[in-house]
Amino acid sequence: MDNLIKLGKRRTILISISILLVSIHSIYFYHSVRPEIELKKLFQQLIRFSLTVTLLLMVYKGKKWAKIVLIILFSVALFGLLISFNTLEISFINKIPFGIMVFVYSMAIYHFGFSKSFKAFYLFQNNK
Repeated sequence: MDNLIKLGKRRTILISISILLVSIHSIYFYHSVRPEIELKKLFQQLIRFSLTVTLLLMVYKGKKWAKIVLIILFSVALFGLLISFNTLEISFINKIPFGIMVFVYSMAIYHFGFSKSFKAFYLFQNNK
């Protein structure tokens, strides 16, 4: 395994962890401001989280369909976040999580769609 493949593997793992941390934070943030935990919403969010984990694992294994789905979903999420960031009338300090999400999703779209290190790692995963 050459250095470009190792770099792609390491960045794929780091971006995946970042995405999962953003998901965990959004689940926590949603429920922390509520007086009671909404079990239906929590169940939906846990299903979404498990689907995200599964999709990231499929991308790590080198599945082309998973990479395409991931890029599409993150693009839609990024578009929604940018609209929310500009239209929500809340203080700047409350917009910081949106900015972090924009950064993480942008990095994920770049990495999974355009990064040479991911392409090398992706080809390595498919040639095993």
